[in-house]
Amino acid sequence: MSKEEEVAFDLPEDVLVKILCRLPVKSLIRFTCVSKRWRSVIISTCISDENPLRPRLLLCTYVLDYCSVFEWQPSRFECLGDLDMPCFGDNSLVHRPGFVWEPSRLTVPPEVKSGSIMASCNGLVVLGELFHSSYTNLCVWNPSTGFFCKIPSPEFSMIVSVSWGFGHVMATDDYKLVFFVPIYFTVHIFSTRDSSWKVIRGPNTSFPRCDGKALVVSNGAIHWVSAGIGEPAISAFDLADEEFRQLPLPRALIQNEDIMNARPIGTHVLKEGCLSVWSHGEFWAMKEYAVPESWVKLFQFSVLDLPDVSTLPYGCSPVFVTEGGTVVIRLANGFVRFECRREEKPVCSGRYEIEGGARKGYSQYDVTVYDETLLSV
Repeated sequence: MSKEEEVAFDLPEDVLVKILCRLPVKSLIRFTCVSKRWRSVIISTCISDENPLRPRLLLCTYVLDYCSVFEWQPSRFECLGDLDMPCFGDNSLVHRPGFVWEPSRLTVPPEVKSGSIMASCNGLVVLGELFHSSYTNLCVWNPSTGFFCKIPSPEFSMIVSVSWGFGHVMATDDYKLVFFVPIYFTVHIFSTRDSSWKVIRGPNTSFPRCDGKALVVSNGAIHWVSAGIGEPAISAFDLADEEFRQLPLPRALIQNEDIMNARPIGTHVLKEGCLSVWSHGEFWAMKEYAVPESWVKLFQFSVLDLPDVSTLPYGCSPVFVTEGGTVVIRLANGFVRFECRREEKPVCSGRYEIEGGARKGYSQYDVTVYDETLLSV
């Protein structure tokens, strides 16, 4: 072995970790074959719940072919850029006018046909199909490594739309997929650790009533805004204790609102991990979880201030938000990224338009943020 090779292999572990953690997952997978030491460092340190790699967008496009067979065509899965990079990528690689994002096609297991994205946690993505008022072909998939694990379908008939969440219980290293069925006030919980479903009843009040949507997971709990009788608040379902609780909303966001005509409030999770809420472009973050006094207003914007974005404020939803004011919003036919600095007008820093599919039939798409990871369940 040469002196240069000896130096490379005798690097202090903290230096080795800093170098490896800057590499993409595909490179790290190859480097696990270098030595037992490298494999141990990569799996235990470089990519873990506490040290995820770059956040990316996972896009799923699927088409209902009503021209001939009237059935869903195979879904197309793509990874869209590195959200930490300016303008979603290198503009020098973009040749189509108005595009700043070059998607990478992903290979999915053959069992996934007309699946759609349901939720994501720690780089693990839940896929599923809506078929005859129930969810079928549920699975957990890691887009970075190709890991794939089936989940049995829950036993409920989806008479009305349900909502769901997918999160990690750190104490037991368990991932849980949870469905909320409002018509029966039942909670269906699947544990990857036990590989089984169980059903519990929830309270009639503050039960989630989001139609066919994934709910926000933060600090080991699933969150949504309850706006029934009385003052609106954040409701939460703790994944470890499997119990319901409530958290207060920012007083400034609701103190002057008419309860009957209150503006809609949504929940979100910042890239930095804090639970946040947004309403009409106004973003608040709970800097210390479950502490009402820790609510801080981050910024406010109007998409009407963005050039060439023809949509109303209630016609978009945030996909990716950072505390520093980088926001990716989902529109009807794509995404727009912009930078928002306090009271200044937002500045557009990237956009992506979804193309194709519509000419064959009814086209839809799902999107989620996921971190590159080597994790599996």
